[in-house]
Amino acid sequence: MTTFFGVLLSLGGLAVAGWLFRARRTVAASFGSGGHAVALIGFAVLTNAAPVIAGDRSSALIGVLVLALVGWLLVVGRSRFTGPPGIWRRACLALAAVVLVWCVGVDVFTGDGVYGSRLPAYAAAALLLLAAWLAAGGATVRLGAMAYTGLAVLSLLTIPTILYGQAWRPCTSGQLEKCSLAGGLFKSFYESENYIALITSFTLVAIVCALRGMERLATAAFCLLVIVATGSRTSYLALAAVGIWVAGALLIERRRQYSRIHVALCAGLVAAATATAAYLTWSASRTTLSNRGNIWIHAREHIAGAEITGVGVSKWYQLRDLGEAPHHFFHSGYVLAIFSGGFVALALWGLVLVTLLRAPVVDGRVLSAKAPVALFVIYSFTEVVWNPLSVDGLTWIFALMVLTTSALSPADASGGSAEGTDQPDALAGLRRLIGQGTRRDAVETPD
Repeated sequence: MTTFFGVLLSLGGLAVAGWLFRARRTVAASFGSGGHAVALIGFAVLTNAAPVIAGDRSSALIGVLVLALVGWLLVVGRSRFTGPPGIWRRACLALAAVVLVWCVGVDVFTGDGVYGSRLPAYAAAALLLLAAWLAAGGATVRLGAMAYTGLAVLSLLTIPTILYGQAWRPCTSGQLEKCSLAGGLFKSFYESENYIALITSFTLVAIVCALRGMERLATAAFCLLVIVATGSRTSYLALAAVGIWVAGALLIERRRQYSRIHVALCAGLVAAATATAAYLTWSASRTTLSNRGNIWIHAREHIAGAEITGVGVSKWYQLRDLGEAPHHFFHSGYVLAIFSGGFVALALWGLVLVTLLRAPVVDGRVLSAKAPVALFVIYSFTEVVWNPLSVDGLTWIFALMVLTTSALSPADASGGSAEGTDQPDALAGLRRLIGQGTRRDAVETPD
């Protein structure tokens, strides 16, 4: 069965790669220009290929890629320093920079200072924020860009499967029994199947909300094949949870469009998420959520007495080298923030999420456009989707969430529609909470 799934994955990856090449004009339009499409997709693919290309020096290669991206945006892309059009996207990137500065400061001034070689990682994170700022000033990115980028990355991860015998991990047994229909756990050339499932989950949500017709059906089926092969229970749960958001978005937007979500709703959702994350961290037992609690217990014990400020992320690597912390990373974006910068960093992280949700779109389909953000909030309970203190193969997800200004595909955007007319019904109260309704032909522009 593993061989059968391997053939399907390789053929599916080849088919997707071929389709992306044939649809390259549409792909380019979703990024605002062909140059931005090549740069951003290339960056996402190459950062994921870095472990294969450079091995133990993959971090150095990723640093070079970040420098190249910034250089291209400055010289070839002719991007502007004025940044993204709209205060909420500017605030999002500014707050992300504040998170970085705060956590670096904590790391420098806590204990014996920065442990190991974390400073290059901090520098790469800063350059990535600069690249996002520059790209936002010169590109109009649609939600389809995330779908196309994710599919390109998945092509890289799946095409070699039939020839790469180590693409599968054996099923586990005992307390953490885990397997897939393929008779193994698909991990491609990474160490964990959860990494592949995470990328696939964000790609699938973007596909469902941004693509149409047979393109949506075929690419969604490919993503489901990958997720089933990974056997990742985390992705199943996260997709089930965000499915409520997606279904509600598609239902509401058939009747009425919104350019933004009410700030009170954004703040309420994020406050609930961060409070829940803090509760999970301090109430977890060692077996909580497939032994993730064991990691969180070590994190909270090592910041005891420094809950407000944290101790700096490099101290986690020091504890691992001393054998006083698990080898795994935090398995939670919220716990990463708490350990690195305490409750201050967690609050700043929450503000970043609020601005991501609040940032308006130009086509009135804000609920669809923010579906990946909703998944980001949910997935961060159990995985580090975005590490604000470094750059890795997942960083493109956060960058594209910040850059997305429209959920419509280029064809939809040019064709117009009359189905955006206001129709009062039983959901009217919910719609008032979401934000101001707009017609597709008269939507609000970003503030």
